Amino acid sequence: MGRGLLKRRLGRIALACVGLALSGLIAAFTLRPSPEAYPTLAARAGPPTPGQLTVRFLGTSTMAFDDGQDVVLIDGYLSRPGVVALLTRPLRPDQAAIVRHLKQADTRRISALYVAHTHFDHALNSASLAKAYGAALYGADTMAAIAAAEGVTAPVHRLASDQPSTVGAFQITPFRTPHAPGDVAAGATAADFRIPARARAYPEGDAHSFLITHGTCRILIVPSAGHPGDVFHNVRADVVMLGVGNLSRQGPEAVAAYWRDTVAATGARLVVPIHWDDFSRSLDEPLKPFPYAIDRFDQTMKQLTALAGDHVALRLPRAFEPMDWSGLPAGGCA
Repeated sequence: MGRGLLKRRLGRIALACVGLALSGLIAAFTLRPSPEAYPTLAARAGPPTPGQLTVRFLGTSTMAFDDGQDVVLIDGYLSRPGVVALLTRPLRPDQAAIVRHLKQADTRRISALYVAHTHFDHALNSASLAKAYGAALYGADTMAAIAAAEGVTAPVHRLASDQPSTVGAFQITPFRTPHAPGDVAAGATAADFRIPARARAYPEGDAHSFLITHGTCRILIVPSAGHPGDVFHNVRADVVMLGVGNLSRQGPEAVAAYWRDTVAATGARLVVPIHWDDFSRSLDEPLKPFPYAIDRFDQTMKQLTALAGDHVALRLPRAFEPMDWSGLPAGGCA
């Protein structure tokens, strides 16, 4: 074989290898698991009875708890800028999107809003929501800084671990729990925060989980998949809303320990994964997990399904629909 022919063949092989690598990279950042592969919570049929608790998932870890008298919102992230905006532009709350999505959730009032921590995907719209609806706002010092930057004059009630507050028939108890490891957005200091701000400028602040008690129903919300240690060992819950974002990156042993010290520790019989959907997608689109290159939601669900076994029901929530867990082992929530 001549030297020229060999060089041409090697060149074609190199180009083919580059093409395969690029194809694999594109696939990793575009292909994603389908949420339809997993059991979901049905939507409750008919209007609620007076005083009945209605729970709706609004994507990421934003959730609305409504008993007909009061609405307690966990986190405020509804306007969901697209991936280009998240990577390249300062962010502002999109008021039209906020109004549109609250209407989808049949939410016309907000009594109180509790912010787990202040990354943009939890806090971007929290101050705007509190201001627009006159809601009491609960959060860390960083939430107070964000609220001040947005011109909110009402005080932000500081969260104190294991110190409950009452909103009508609701009791909300915060617990200081770690954020998931591997945070890449350290954020600005609270004193330096300004609006508009890039996604990476939103400070994490203190991270919290919440126990919501309503009548005999006890729901534990764990927004971030950081190992909580023994924080929940003396807490009882019927339902755990379990943050699973990037849980697959922590490895099987960490996932098992996380389940043990949240679900098993509280005795919950129903687990609803949250913070699994791609938060760069608008809520006008169906919820989908992140692409494979960012998170392996399929691996997470496979391991959680094995951990749940026959003793714990594991169900994905649907956006905006009132959750129906009447036929599931949800204790006092059923």
